[in-house]
Amino acid sequence: MSTSFIIFAKGPIPGKVKTRLTPILSPPAAAELYKAFIADIVSNTHKLKCNQVTIAFTPPNAEATLQGICGKSVNYLQQEGHNLGERMKNAFKHSFDKGSKRTVIIGTDSPTLPLTYIRDAFEALKKVPVTIGPTFDGGYYLIGLSEQNDSIFEGVDWSTSTVFSQTLSRIQEISKPLYVLPPWYDVDTPDNLEFLRSHIMSMKMGGNKDIPEKTLQFLKI
Repeated sequence: MSTSFIIFAKGPIPGKVKTRLTPILSPPAAAELYKAFIADIVSNTHKLKCNQVTIAFTPPNAEATLQGICGKSVNYLQQEGHNLGERMKNAFKHSFDKGSKRTVIIGTDSPTLPLTYIRDAFEALKKVPVTIGPTFDGGYYLIGLSEQNDSIFEGVDWSTSTVFSQTLSRIQEISKPLYVLPPWYDVDTPDNLEFLRSHIMSMKMGGNKDIPEKTLQFLKI
C-alpha cells in the first residue's frame, strides 16, 4: 500500500459538533450540516484513487452512524489519544504499520477544499517527509507524512490560533524538509458559513465539478 488518506471525523451529535454555528443554526441543524460536510468530503476524495481511505472517528460509539453517512467503501478507525496531536500521531502509526509509504490526514471542516491540494500533498511526499496546509484561523486543514515522526505533535496548544506556527517550530527543530500548501478556510463560525454559502454559489455558477452537493442542498443554494 503506497498511499493512505485519513479523514478525522466526529459523530454528528447535536450540541457536540459545529457548536460555534448555533447562534444561527439550532444544534440539530448544525449536526445535519456537519453530516453534509462529511458526506461531501468522502464523496470527493473517492476521486483521488488512494490505496486506502479511512474514517478516523470519535467518540467510540460513532462508527455505526458514520457508516450510515460514508458507506462501506472506506475503512473505519477509532481515534486514540488524550488530545488531537496524540490522535493524529496514533493514526499515522496505524497507517505506516499497515505499510503506507505516504499518509495524509484532513479534517471535516473544509467541504470545499480543492482536490488538487490533496493531490499536491501526496506528490510532495515523494520528495519531502512533511507537508502541511494552513488555515486562515491559525490551524491547519491537512498534514501529511512519509515517515512516522511523533515529535511534530508534541508541545502544541491544540484548538488555538498558534497551532500552525507551533507545528512549524517543531518541524524546524527536527530539521525536516517541508512543503507548505496554499492556505484554505475552515467553517466554524457564522462568518465562515456566510463565506461558504457565497463560495458554493460561485462554484455552482462556474460549473465546478467538485461542488459539495450535500452542503449545497442543506444551504438551499
